[in-house]
Amino acid sequence: MSILFTPAKIGTMELSNRLIRAASHEGLSDWRGRPTDEQFLFYKGFVKGGIGLIITGYAGIMQSGKSALFHMTMIDSDELIPDHKRLVDRIHQVGGKIVLQIAHCGRQTWSSETGKPLLAPSAISCGFYREKPKEMSEEEIHNVTEGFAMAACRAKEAGYDGVEIHGAHGYLLSTFLSLHSNKRADKWGGSLENRFRIVGEVLKAVRKSVGMDYRVLIKLNTYEKASDGMNSEECALISKMVGQTDCCDAIELSCGTSEDGFVMARGEFPTDAIFNYLRPYCNYSSEVKFCMKTFVVPFVKLKQPPFSEGYNLEASAKVKQLVSLPIITVGGMRSKRFMEEVIEAKKTDFVSMARPLIREPNLPNKFRDGISESASCVSCNQCVVASDTRSIRCYYKKPKVDS
Repeated sequence: MSILFTPAKIGTMELSNRLIRAASHEGLSDWRGRPTDEQFLFYKGFVKGGIGLIITGYAGIMQSGKSALFHMTMIDSDELIPDHKRLVDRIHQVGGKIVLQIAHCGRQTWSSETGKPLLAPSAISCGFYREKPKEMSEEEIHNVTEGFAMAACRAKEAGYDGVEIHGAHGYLLSTFLSLHSNKRADKWGGSLENRFRIVGEVLKAVRKSVGMDYRVLIKLNTYEKASDGMNSEECALISKMVGQTDCCDAIELSCGTSEDGFVMARGEFPTDAIFNYLRPYCNYSSEVKFCMKTFVVPFVKLKQPPFSEGYNLEASAKVKQLVSLPIITVGGMRSKRFMEEVIEAKKTDFVSMARPLIREPNLPNKFRDGISESASCVSCNQCVVASDTRSIRCYYKKPKVDS
């Protein structure tokens, strides 16, 4: 049997295989952030397609951390628990396991969306959103820590099989970890230990709120494009600190931030898609106008790292040397044999995918049944761009071949 389809555990949770659906923004909730029938059907496709575990798109822990992207899921109020419970119960009824990713967007949003000042470790604007945040006070740091704990408690009450704390991709916790965005001179900045402090506090608060047996995961960056951004050596040390808290059951590794361009989702730079999907909204959204002017044009010419399969694996191998926790690695996973080889070589314990499963929810079954050896996703990144203004789906159309 392929090692991809051998059982494995994350904490007390037993999974039927080592293939995980990685989070991506979905835009399938309603205006308040409640899960919908469409969201259930989206996740159901992964369950029926043979995935071992679903990690949902990020859910906002509080209004100050709400995404500017289309219809973010929220978990910031007890009133949302029944809606989440209906979703989870239906996923369990069809045999799936599901973890809720919880996040605070920090400076990667707009105050026009949150209705509150943007929060960040330092008053430094994100190169994409360009709105200056406020430097967080001790009280605000405490409130965010408690916000993560309360969100995890709600997720547990709703029946999710676990939570994943979002500490990557330039969102709030990620900006504390990175020297590029954290210029503080107090106990929350400076040394790696100080920059990790809020993550450690969040992990401890979440663990206290959900108990010892509930599954808690965290997502971390291995790389940021800025010269003073996160790198694989720091990621390995941070992962070691995560393990030393005794509050986490697994670490998922990714890379990139919004201002990095397409570092996270490598492949084609979707210039046409950016204009096609955002231009219709320019008459209605000053933010999109601003985005087109300040981001699209400059970034069209920005050189991006080349695509290679498993582009976070070099970093995950370093993490594996320092950490005994299960490691999940996302980033360019495409072929069955490659995934088997990296697990067999102990570079990672699980592989996670987002874009390939958006196109082929049944890809795990295709791998298992010998129908396919590689994903059909071409990394065109149209799905990434479109999620700013509409619900998630694959937008790629295979070019016509002249007969």
